[in-house]
Amino acid sequence: MSFVSLVFGWGGGSSIGVIPLDALISEATELESEATSYAVEDGPPVTDHIAQDSERLALDGWVTAAEATLLGGLGRDLAGAPNSLGTGRQKLISAKAALRKIHADRLPITITTGLDVYADFAMTRCSIGRTNDGGDKISITAELRKIRKVTLRQADIPPEKTSGSASGKAGGTKTNAGKANGAEPTPREQSELKGKVGTIFGG
Repeated sequence: MSFVSLVFGWGGGSSIGVIPLDALISEATELESEATSYAVEDGPPVTDHIAQDSERLALDGWVTAAEATLLGGLGRDLAGAPNSLGTGRQKLISAKAALRKIHADRLPITITTGLDVYADFAMTRCSIGRTNDGGDKISITAELRKIRKVTLRQADIPPEKTSGSASGKAGGTKTNAGKANGAEPTPREQSELKGKVGTIFGG
């Protein structure tokens, strides 16, 4: 492995989705978690109080117009992989169009580098630049975030009981319900009511 391959990752087959990178300049992975600032009760798992954030990835790389033609005349990029984007200036145009499509589709992609394979990552930011020095190339700065997926669990619910009835009697008071139609009480009911009032107020 040459010094250039060791530093830039040439020969490692780095790619962002379907876009092969001729040179990977930098690769940064961020793993973040948020821990509670409150006291934790001794006994339960401490992991319940640590919220894990999605993994983030930042990449800097080049796509160049250069190509290497081998025995069969098959165009290859600087990493030695078959060039699927075209040749020369068309390769740069196709790479930029592919990045626009990744942004527009809003679908998770897979990123491969010389160190790791990042599956199910969404592109949250991408910067595409070109200068007039250092050859005909575009520089790509991309930020991506891991899309975490969960699997739904199904549980069997026991069937409801259709037979049987509620047992027991509803409670009740020993007092009369009274009359709901607004009729005048009888003389007997009036005397009973006076006796109760006198008992309550000490009369």
